Amino acid sequence: MKISKRIKGLLFPFLLTLSFFQLSEKRSIAGPFGDEMAKCLVQSTNSKDNISLVRWIVRVYGEHPDSNDFISLSINDKEKIDKEIAALFTRLLAEDCRKETKKALNYEGDQVMFTAFQIMGQVAGKELQKDKNVAEAINKFINYVDTEKLEYINN
Repeated sequence: MKISKRIKGLLFPFLLTLSFFQLSEKRSIAGPFGDEMAKCLVQSTNSKDNISLVRWIVRVYGEHPDSNDFISLSINDKEKIDKEIAALFTRLLAEDCRKETKKALNYEGDQVMFTAFQIMGQVAGKELQKDKNVAEAINKFINYVDTEKLEYINN
């Protein structure tokens, strides 16, 4: 069954939203210092750092009873991933973005940490989506959508 451009266009943002990794349920709007901190975090990370962050997020969500059958990691693998993300977190906050983090915390409070790292997680997710295999996997579920039930969108 052919999927209309409009339906596909509406599904694509849904897919992107799902694939952006949320580090916290807490939502806040960053102020100017939080924006500078988030900018520093993003600018201070490279592809390897982004992959480490995504690996950690997958590792953490893999602990949930409803998803742990998808991810099989040894205790050593989990520890290695945890150590990688701890080193990244420490480097970013203690070295690369120390000044920006200190200002953001002083002027905007602890909540700024959630917002800054949420942005960093979104950037990391976008980078992984550029991979051909990931992009193809994101779109696979569209083949199973009952488009007839969504035709009302085209009217």
